[in-house]
Amino acid sequence: MDDPFLWLEQVDGPRALAWTEAENENTLGLLQSDPHYDRFYRDALKILQAKDRIPSVSLERQGLESCWQDESHVRGIWRRTTLESYRGQDPRWETILDIDALALAENKNWVDKGRSCLGRRCLVKLSDGGKDAVSIREFDSEAKSFIAGGFQLPEGKQSVSWIDRDTVLVARDWGEGTTTESGFPFVLKELKRAQPLDQAREVFRCQHTDFKTLPFVLGEGWMDVTGVVRQINGFERQYALFARAGPIALDLPKKALIVGIASGRLLVKLDEDWIRSGDTSFKAGSMISYDLAEWKQDPLRAKPSVVFQPNCRQALSGFGSTRKFLVLTILDNLQSKAFVLQVRSRCLACHTSPAAEECDRKPISHFR
Repeated sequence: MDDPFLWLEQVDGPRALAWTEAENENTLGLLQSDPHYDRFYRDALKILQAKDRIPSVSLERQGLESCWQDESHVRGIWRRTTLESYRGQDPRWETILDIDALALAENKNWVDKGRSCLGRRCLVKLSDGGKDAVSIREFDSEAKSFIAGGFQLPEGKQSVSWIDRDTVLVARDWGEGTTTESGFPFVLKELKRAQPLDQAREVFRCQHTDFKTLPFVLGEGWMDVTGVVRQINGFERQYALFARAGPIALDLPKKALIVGIASGRLLVKLDEDWIRSGDTSFKAGSMISYDLAEWKQDPLRAKPSVVFQPNCRQALSGFGSTRKFLVLTILDNLQSKAFVLQVRSRCLACHTSPAAEECDRKPISHFR
């Protein structure tokens, strides 16, 4: 059956643009007819453009980094400062990459779609106009310039992850028959530095009916676990690790998400109940963890333990990790609470099981 809306896939097509403009006018007219619109708009704009708002930062190898937008940097500026400077009243920022200046120099409508970094080398993702398709270029964050002869992937719906300094995993449109019904890639390949795209080695192929395929790379300080995520639909996924004998499909439920590593533990968030073989079970909304060394040796036999399991009035709302600690934020009867958790013995957090004596959970703040 022909798709009557296939013309909407041509995001720059005249018919799609005309339809979008008409729908925007209708929506804006409806919003502006509300008597609260002008005040809400002015308040929101004031907050977004406030000079004294606290910049959100991430701790990187060269200091604290931030992506900042204001009226002078509409597209955004990737910048860096020191911890000492950030603590002051007027931090001194060093520009790493100015997206507005890049767009002007290249006559492109660049939108920053993020980056994946291995040390000082970063794979910068740029979208022309904000569409799903991105161009990817290798960038040196210390030299503050794109690397001549570095990795460069032409525009497409694609995902990329480092394996090592000279190798990446790429899921993209490799030609006819390599995208799903949703238009996303389902073929994953390994690409070496300076290697033409048509010589990349295929390492995994999912199904045409899936939503998309993503590279899966993990490591503490280095990328030492590689695999693939088969995104079945918007809610379900299946993980597989690459091994010498071939891919190993993990026995996680389909509504589970591997979210990272903290203190030598692999963290997994569950969005559905999970009953494992035997009498072990976990509730939806829980976070569980595996000993990373044990899991890497045999992911199918490694035993998970509970990090957080909600009661009927709780929900996990966020988390972050440092070298030695995991920070969890939860909603408890709609009140926000934060906890610092530290590894003791073979578990990462306290819970209501008999093993709780081995754990240490310290509440650091409660918010209303």
